Amino acid sequence: MAGYRLHEVLLAPARPTAQPARLVGGVILTVAGFMAMNVMFYQILQQTPLWDELRPAFSDGTDYRAIWIMLGNFALLLSALGIAMQMVHNRPLLALLGPRKLFLFDARRVLRRVMPLFLLVFLIPSPAGLAPDWNMALAQWLILVPFTLPLILLQVGTEELLFRGYLQTHLAARFRSPLVWMVLPSGLFAYLHYDPETFGPNAVAMAGLTGLFALAAADLTARAGNLGPAVALHFVNNVFAILITGMDGYWDGLALFTLPFDPSDVETVRQGLMLEALVILCGWLAARIAIRR
Repeated sequence: MAGYRLHEVLLAPARPTAQPARLVGGVILTVAGFMAMNVMFYQILQQTPLWDELRPAFSDGTDYRAIWIMLGNFALLLSALGIAMQMVHNRPLLALLGPRKLFLFDARRVLRRVMPLFLLVFLIPSPAGLAPDWNMALAQWLILVPFTLPLILLQVGTEELLFRGYLQTHLAARFRSPLVWMVLPSGLFAYLHYDPETFGPNAVAMAGLTGLFALAAADLTARAGNLGPAVALHFVNNVFAILITGMDGYWDGLALFTLPFDPSDVETVRQGLMLEALVILCGWLAARIAIRR
């Protein structure tokens, strides 16, 4: 596809070790390594005085310290992926980002386009009864922000390296069809966000929304030939979801504002998902304009 000609910048270095057996082995090694390190991490955490206090917040994200720990835990997944890249593909982890200068250049361009868009959407007045409420004092929030931003970057960077940098690139280096290299990683990304216990009847729609974002990130990666646009779009999306607004009682431990409903409010959440889908589509279009060569 002509629009994806720069994808080859990522595919060419991956092609010598893109055999399906190696990819499966790399995934198994990544998952096994992460699970082993994760078990040890939480065993250590359980020995600390904070465990009993924070344990409930690991499921609902109502304590900022619990969110910090969960975001920081992505360092273990990143380490496991790095080990798999070296052992299975004999390549450094950062090679998955694409050319460094191009990565930084495209990331900056997308940030300049997408950040104002998300801010504009946030500033649009909400319907009566759905306006966000203050969740914490601005001064307290400003203290938390500098510690949270690097952790969000760690989270989104790890996910993009794994799903777009590793899975997408190595599949595309072997298979020409986007149904393989674009849809399969995006479907897996959506499946891992399927949470019927929290979202009930909206669980499929929530997973679908996540899959839509993954398809947008996959498209941007293939068009740009690096992970910069996908990381930038993902970063802005998660900054607003974690630091700006959260649902009441669900991942609101770091949010400046909370929306007056929780995941159990099926109809309201469903309406919110429709709005989020539109925002993702607009963000994707803005990013495509930003990286237009």
